[in-house]
Amino acid sequence: MAYTEEVISNFNEEYSNVHQGLQDLVLKNVVAGHEIEDANAKEHLLYGAARRLSVIKKAVENIFTLFPPTIDRPLERDTLYDVQINLHAYVINISGIFDNWAWAFVQRHGLLEQVGGKHGVGLFKNQTAQFLPQILKEYLSSNTFVNWQKDYIKEYRDALAHRIPLYIPPAEFTTEEEELYNQLEAQKIDLIKQMDWVELDRTYAAQEDLGRPSFVFLHSYSKGVTNQVLFHPQVLCDGLAVIEFGNLFMKHWGISANRVAKGL
Repeated sequence: MAYTEEVISNFNEEYSNVHQGLQDLVLKNVVAGHEIEDANAKEHLLYGAARRLSVIKKAVENIFTLFPPTIDRPLERDTLYDVQINLHAYVINISGIFDNWAWAFVQRHGLLEQVGGKHGVGLFKNQTAQFLPQILKEYLSSNTFVNWQKDYIKEYRDALAHRIPLYIPPAEFTTEEEELYNQLEAQKIDLIKQMDWVELDRTYAAQEDLGRPSFVFLHSYSKGVTNQVLFHPQVLCDGLAVIEFGNLFMKHWGISANRVAKGL
């Protein structure tokens, strides 16, 4: 399914917002990291959050360069692998950055013992969440954010790390194209057994000439088509979510509900 011109125009605008927003957030984390005295909080801001944000920003650049939403032919095999590599880096760092912010908060306010040690650290864990300022609690507990984190980020991060890595189908086919593609796929197995690498490359090339680009990604076929996620809009949505929460966190992370309750 190709994107419409209107959708592509919206992508371009949101891409600019994501790119600039991530860069600004990198700088906020770097500044805060240099200003904070606690060495552990400093480490999680400078070498955790800021580093992850830089990787996330570069992954977005690479994804939209290698796989522009205007493309009308399936990606070459190696290019598709490069896009998937960037998608993997993107998702794992989107997930991980929330842990860096959680650690920075816990360390800044000396809460490690009160949250029950390292296993209680996490913005999505009650042990840590109870100490967050109210505005962060409300954001993290909103239905939109809970669904995004639980049903998408955690699910896809866990699949990537522990089960089936995220995958972009090489193309979308008509019924006839799919039959031919599967015939070629069967031939590839025989060619590998015969170690006929020249003919194998020709077979790969023949497959790459079939169909249209697939603009979805997934991690397992076993759950069916409901497991497919639209690629470009999801990448932009994830980036905007990190930017929005990250800015809110940087504005309010100096306040602990525990300190407020004690009048500190």
